[in-house]
Parts: sequence; C-alpha cells; structure tokens
Amino acid sequence: MARLILATAEGQQAIELRPINSLGRHPNNSIQLLDKIVSKEHCILEQRDGGFILRDLGSLNGTYVNGERVRGEMPLRHGDEIALGSTRARYDDGHGPPIDFNAPPPMAHGPGPFGGVGPGAVAHPQQGGTQPWNNKGPSVPPPASAGMPMPSAAGHLAGPSGTMGLPLQQRSSPGQPPYAPPYPPHPQGPPGVPPYSGGPPPPRPHAERPPSFGGTRVDVLDSARAIGTQIAAQTKGFVPFEQIQHDPAQLRVDYERLRLTWELTRDIGLERDLDQLLHKILMSLFKFVNADRAVILLREADGSLQPRSAHRRDGTEAPIQVSSTILNHVMTERAAVLTHDASMDFASSKGKSMILNRISSAIVVPLLHEKDVLGALWLDSESLAQFQQKDLELVTTVGNQAAMFIENNLLAKKVEQEITTRERFSRLLSPNVAEQVISGKLEVKKGGVHVPECTVFNSDIRGFTRMSEGATAGVINELLNEYFELMVETIFKYEGTLDKFMGDGIMAFWGAPMSHPDDAVRAVQCALDQMEVLGRFNRKRVEGGHPALAVGLGLHTGPLVAGYVGSSKAMSYTVIGDTANTSARLCGIALAGQVIVSEYTLARLGPRFEVEELPPAHLKGKEKPLRIFNVKREKPSAVAKVG
Repeated sequence: MARLILATAEGQQAIELRPINSLGRHPNNSIQLLDKIVSKEHCILEQRDGGFILRDLGSLNGTYVNGERVRGEMPLRHGDEIALGSTRARYDDGHGPPIDFNAPPPMAHGPGPFGGVGPGAVAHPQQGGTQPWNNKGPSVPPPASAGMPMPSAAGHLAGPSGTMGLPLQQRSSPGQPPYAPPYPPHPQGPPGVPPYSGGPPPPRPHAERPPSFGGTRVDVLDSARAIGTQIAAQTKGFVPFEQIQHDPAQLRVDYERLRLTWELTRDIGLERDLDQLLHKILMSLFKFVNADRAVILLREADGSLQPRSAHRRDGTEAPIQVSSTILNHVMTERAAVLTHDASMDFASSKGKSMILNRISSAIVVPLLHEKDVLGALWLDSESLAQFQQKDLELVTTVGNQAAMFIENNLLAKKVEQEITTRERFSRLLSPNVAEQVISGKLEVKKGGVHVPECTVFNSDIRGFTRMSEGATAGVINELLNEYFELMVETIFKYEGTLDKFMGDGIMAFWGAPMSHPDDAVRAVQCALDQMEVLGRFNRKRVEGGHPALAVGLGLHTGPLVAGYVGSSKAMSYTVIGDTANTSARLCGIALAGQVIVSEYTLARLGPRFEVEELPPAHLKGKEKPLRIFNVKREKPSAVAKVG
C-alpha cells in the first residue's frame, strides 16, 4: 500500500494513503500539518491510474516535488521528495525499495525551474548551485533573499487517524542557524509563465487550476467531519517491546505516557471528592503543558456541558470563555482538536468567541470512558502555535486517565447514594421488599397512588408518659430504642411496611407498596407475635428491677392513598386516608394487651384466630358505631395446619 513517509525531529512516521488525501494546516484535512508556513488547505494526493498524483490547491508558499514547484498536478514516483512549508516527506508507492531520508532525493521530473537538478542535489536559483541533502537539512542555510519566511513555530504532523504525530521541526547541525526549508516559496515558473515576485499567487492555466470550494473547504474524504478530522491516538495502548525496541521515538512516547499516568495516579488516585479531583487534574496538566487557561466541563443529566473546574496560570479568578464551535465538534465527533491558530483555522465556522476571548492555540480533548463521553478537557493559550503534538498526546493520555478517575468517582457517589437509599428503604420496608424497590422490580411512585385495600396497624405504650416522668431522657431513649428494635423486626418478619414512629407509638401497614392476598392475616399475626416478644422483653425488665411495658394495638382494613409526601429535600413514604385514621382511633381505645380489629379486617381473617366481639365503638368522624373485635390468639388447629 502506498504511504507518505514524513521526517520528524524524533524519527520518521509512515502514513498509509487513502484514495484521496488532503494535506494542510486546518484540522479538516485528512493529514493535518501543524506548520505555520503550510496553508490551511495546501494540496491533495489522489490515487489515479494505479499511482498517485499531487495537486496543489493554490497554496501561498507552494508545494515542491524534488525541488520543483507543482503547478496544477504532478504524478508521483517512488522516493519522490515533497516539501510543504517547513515540512518534508517522501512518497513510497509500496512496491519500491525502502525509503531512507538520508538518501538524496531523486532527480526532478524533467527540466524544472532550476534548469535541471541532478540526483542528490537541491538547487537554489539565487545561488545558482546545488547542495547535498542530508537528514538535518542543507549543509548551508539558504540566504534571506530566497524569500522563504522562517517558521515562527515548529511544524507538526497529525496523521489521518490520530494524535501520534510528532514535531516536524528540522534540527540543524551544530553551529548552524535553525533549519529553513530548502525550497524558495516563489521560484521562477515554468516556460510560458512569468516570474512571480510576491503578492497573490499568479493565475494559472485553466487546466492547472485546482477545484473551487466556494470559499469554504468541503472535506473530500468524509462530509461528516464538518470542522475537522481530529485526533484519536494512532497507538491506543502498548505493543510488545520486541516490536518497538529499535524505535526510540515510540519508546520515548510510551515512556512519557507511562510516566504521566503514574504521576497522575499518584497525585489523584485516592481522591474521592469530585471537585478536588478535577482541580488536581488541572494542576497536574499545568506541570506538563504550557497552557494559559484550562477548564474541565462535565456532561449533566440533561446532556448539557457545565464547567466544574477551571484554572489560570496567572492565578486570577476571571471567568474562562470557551468556543462552542470547537467544543461542540469535540463532543459530537468524540475526537480531540489541536489548533495553532483557532481564529484562522475555524474562521469559516464564524467562531467569534475565539477572537473576542483571544483564543489562539487550543487543545480540546473529550473525556471518554468506554462508550460514554463524560465531558471535555479544554486548554488554550493567547499565543500562536503554543502547543506541540506531544502536548496533545500528553493531554489525551491525561484525558483518558482523568475520565477513568471521574467515572470511578461518580460510580462511588452512586454507590454511596444507593447505600443511603437502601438504608432508608430498609428502615421502612422489609428487607425483601426493599431489595425489589432498589433493584427496580417494584416501583414506588412519587406523589400518591390509590390502594384499593390496605391493612393499617397502630400500637401505643400504655401509661408511658407517667412512666417517663421519673426517668432521665437518656434512659427513656435507650428504652424506646430497645423496644422499637424488637417491634420493627417483627413487622419486617411479616413483610410489613414501617410508616413512622410517633413518640412511643408505631404505625405500619400491609398492602403497599407490595400487596399479598393475606395482608390482613399477616398484620394480625404480626400483632400477636409482638405481644409474645413484648412478654419476653418485660420478663427481662422485671428481673432487672424495671417496670413492664403495656401495649394496645388497633387494626383496620380499607382503601387509602400511598406514596411520598413532604418537601423536595425531605420525603417519607406513608399512607393517607380514613383507613389510617380509623386504625389510630382503634389503637386509642385498646386496653393493655388487646389487639382490636374492625369488622372489615375480621372479614378477611377467616377462622384462623380466636376472637371476642367487644361493644361497638363510637369513633370520631363515624356516624354509626363500628363493630370491633379483640383477637386473642391463633387457633391451635390453624397452628397445626401451618406446621
């Protein structure tokens, strides 16, 4: 497969060519060259007739193949050397011998603007001679009269799929000035074309004119990338050492990633407070990246992005503005953005915020955890070309690591909330019912739902006020806690729902949020068991020289409303209606040791219990007396049948 071999300060990088490849400074290109001398849309490499042709797109400083400026189109041959700004590369057709940047470039494709160049030489028309080529640039720097502007920042490369591009700044030999591209920007044109001396590029013949894009570039590779093909690491993970032991550049990159991951883990791995975690992530980033401002934005439940932590290198507290143009692209495409000149690279997007807020250089990385986008990590600077490709690699590594920590932190908080919810439900519902509610198998709706039939239970300690008059608050509190613990355990044994404690009273119910056909039987059986438990509790109290407790209970069955009531900050699950009120009033008339049930509850008990009818009760709010019954015990025949 055909490749483009690019020279970097840290080694060489090969990019496999697609049928159509766009090269330029703008992130929209399939091969982004972070080189200030390269145009936003510089040139295209297009597959045609089994090979590739290079088409210049009217770039200001030109595209050169083996020292010859490309006018319109030029076919490429194996080993051809391509120069764009301060970036150089060689074309590998996939069939020829291996490409070596130390080897001299091939001869130009015929008589070029320099009058022909022999192998291994690069001509400069102002000098009228040739110079041997080596991997560190020309042995003698070209004169200023060559017209090539010196790069203001190192060129960089981003490959078609990612972040692993490396700086393309060429290193000169000791004692030499910084490297400048060997090719002048405006050489004498081919025969029939007048010399070019500056200003806008000269008009070219119609056949050589690149396709018009109507003022804004259309991505010829993928129309979905409206802003740009962005940066997902070319190396996602670590390959075995044997595969890269002779690649010092990759080893260096992997070492930096591991070092940063280790330091980030050391600094923030144990942090559980989300705000502190985000702050530490930014502080860690500022150790490695020369950014002026940084923001971490997290996705809220409604899908919006909200800033959660921000930091300025100057220490001020002024708000940090971000570009929605870049940010929206990062979140939508789930890919990072690195730009040397945001206002120019994204000018077609009309991102005014980039100009107003002096955003020149920017790195924006999505916080990805598996398939979820948790938010975005934003770093910017007011200086042009502030960030290098290695900065993007580091920030991407931090972003991936930070996303894991953030997800773990959010998960820990979710677990804490579930534990709290479980504890709250466990105090209200029997354990098996609480588990179903928490797991989502049983829904407890906010507000209220009509329950056609529910049995409500109320109990109260007789003479408790008089008993507590001579005791301290601590003693009374301890007594109630011991008593409630035994009573609630019995309620949950029969899968009842605890409503509330009212002083020394208890309210519970059967039939919500989960109902059973024998809810009334369960409620009465619970009341009788509580009497037995209370008897054992009283025997211990008497043995310790304390008075026994006497309890009366009342139960009534009927319709009611069950659900959450209270404020948005404090809610409780309860039942409301005449059934609950009637149960409380039956409890009020019950004598010590009595379990009073209404005729409506008795009708659902069948012959299971021994009962005695009491005189009708005149209850508040009832026009007619209510038939009531005292449940004494479970019939022996019923016990034998159950056993």
